[in-house]
Amino acid sequence: MKEIEITASSYEDALAEALKELGLTEDQVEATIVKQSGLIRKKVTVKVTQKATPKDIAIDFINTLIQKMGLDCTATIREEDDAYYVSVSGKDTATLIGYRGDVLDCVQYLTLLVVNKTSDLDKRIIIDGENYREKRTVVLSKLAKKLAIKAAKTGKDVALEPMNPFERRVIHSALADDKFVTTESEGEEPNRYIVIKPNKRNFGDRQRRNNFGGRQGGKYGNGGNRRNGERSNYSSQPAAPAQPKEEQPKDMYNHEYSINFKRTGGGKLRSFGEKKRTF
Repeated sequence: MKEIEITASSYEDALAEALKELGLTEDQVEATIVKQSGLIRKKVTVKVTQKATPKDIAIDFINTLIQKMGLDCTATIREEDDAYYVSVSGKDTATLIGYRGDVLDCVQYLTLLVVNKTSDLDKRIIIDGENYREKRTVVLSKLAKKLAIKAAKTGKDVALEPMNPFERRVIHSALADDKFVTTESEGEEPNRYIVIKPNKRNFGDRQRRNNFGGRQGGKYGNGGNRRNGERSNYSSQPAAPAQPKEEQPKDMYNHEYSINFKRTGGGKLRSFGEKKRTF
């Protein structure tokens, strides 16, 4: 934080000169009169100190806490429109993250308490270490979609294990646009969990589609295609008995039959009287 002492003929002049030198506005500083002297030519010494912003308070508290814990890592902070993002890096970052981010969540909660106590916090504070939260978001999003498919197929609720607020928020966001399931948080902290529930209306539509189309029935029903569908429509009618085919006598002297006969060979010899003739 910036701090400066200015001496001028009046408090107002000293404050204006200090603000100009610091490049700040009056609402961003605290000014106190340090000394006044002179009867005719008054001299006023004003001490101007920059007010601590939520950003400054947060980063000072986190780095002090890390130092008190004896960890070899440091924190940096950046301000954006929606939140203050704190990134922790160093050799002992894994220790600060803890099991599934439980230590990181505790540090984040304590930081919020400290900042709210000393200043007006108008944004969220999100603390991350080595992109842990981003990686965890990817894992939880995949898990949410997998369990959503299970709930939609079986038509039964799927309850997840207890999660912290950050992880529950990821699950809700991942399935917010899924028309086949809805998500609800149940239970009390720290054992609050999410239940993925199938959307009964859309689930019924899906079942009807499976009965009349798709893999189970195809477009036309049980067979999966039009030919099989038509076959299934007539399957209930009794089939007509097969009629025996009458063999027509072959004309031995037919020209076409004679050609085929020569190709396939003669067969057995038959004798009629004294001379033998092959047919």
